[in-house]
Amino acid sequence: MNPENLRDMANLLNEGALNYSVFLRCYSTPMTSEASSQQLVQAMLGVSAEVQHVQPVATEALLAEVEASLAYAGDSGAGPSQSIIQSERFKLLLSRLLTDTRVTSEMATKKEQFWLKEGHPAYPVFWDFAYLFTGSKEATVFIGSSSD
Repeated sequence: MNPENLRDMANLLNEGALNYSVFLRCYSTPMTSEASSQQLVQAMLGVSAEVQHVQPVATEALLAEVEASLAYAGDSGAGPSQSIIQSERFKLLLSRLLTDTRVTSEMATKKEQFWLKEGHPAYPVFWDFAYLFTGSKEATVFIGSSSD
């Protein structure tokens, strides 16, 4: 995944937001044949990361969740700027990010959705997602959240 697209999307959504902050990151580590999902996530997020509810996920389902999360409208007290969500820049970045995510997902031999009980690198409030993509040579975590 292109880290610039993640950074640009987070920066855009944070621009003009009210009580709303977006966190988007991708981490990778070399794959070891005997590593569990928990071990892989800890290798990328640190030993305090406690993984729960690991389950297989289909590419279309994860893309729908990522898109719905990033397009979250908020309410009158918290959320992204509506002009940002409706902008061509947002639509372009969302398209790029979804394409990157689809490619990463389709290249993986195993795709899992998980939840972090402990050790989340940000503090999720409004939405969050976390995916582990495992391939023969590399594992990747794609994680995003929004907080107030």
